[in-house]
Amino acid sequence: MTDHELIRMTQNLDNWVPMSQLPNIHKQFGYSTLKTLFWKRAERPGLERCSRLVGKRLYVNVPMFGLWLAGQLPEQQ
Repeated sequence: MTDHELIRMTQNLDNWVPMSQLPNIHKQFGYSTLKTLFWKRAERPGLERCSRLVGKRLYVNVPMFGLWLAGQLPEQQ
């Protein structure tokens, strides 16, 4: 995965979903599980790249979160 591909994923606003809506889209993740995971995102390499706090709302970049789950982000290599 090149930096240009990661930047394109980050710049596409359609990829960003509020964390509170993520369990409705992907049923395999519960809200409490995601809340705990993203609350401690600084402790997990690469997870901060997948999320942004805007005001009081946390947004998750879904394709980058998938890469994080697969262990394919540069921070995880």
